[in-house]
Amino acid sequence: MLEVAERLFAERGIDAVSSAEIIEAAGQRNKNAVHYHFGGKEGLVRAIAEHRSGALNAHRSEMLHDIRTRGATGDASAVCATLVVPLAELLDDPSNNFLGFLARYHLDRSRRRLVDSVDPRLTESYRDAARILRRSSNLSRADFETRFALVLDMIFTALAGREADERAGDRSARPALIQNLVGCVVGCLCP
Repeated sequence: MLEVAERLFAERGIDAVSSAEIIEAAGQRNKNAVHYHFGGKEGLVRAIAEHRSGALNAHRSEMLHDIRTRGATGDASAVCATLVVPLAELLDDPSNNFLGFLARYHLDRSRRRLVDSVDPRLTESYRDAARILRRSSNLSRADFETRFALVLDMIFTALAGREADERAGDRSARPALIQNLVGCVVGCLCP
């Protein structure tokens, strides 16, 4: 049911998909399956976010650990790459719809309370990268936080767009997109 809901949310948006549609598309006979397993649609959305975030967080944390081990925390490009690369690698899995889900989830400002309800251990690597970048930035805390939120919007939507393009057969632009995306993140956060 998680994968079906993730795909439907990525395709149409979270609010555009009903629990009944998810249950039907997942082949569930129990009309209350979403409520039974997840406590409702909001619980299902949180479960999808948590299901994928653990592996992404672990990968990003490994990258940050490597940067620290090399003494390269001043390398803004390397630190910014930790925000892009783990997500970009999801493009290699054609059955994964998390990028589209994540773009819609993050851009829906009404879901901010839900973002805050995701286990903070699963998103710690984002905060860790932000702390490193904030220390090397000349921006005020408020400006940095605003730009960091904008950067996440940009990363999620750009990669979701790339995912859609690749599913339509265009695989040529991925390396350039990733390189340019990292460059944009550096430019936004480390002026």
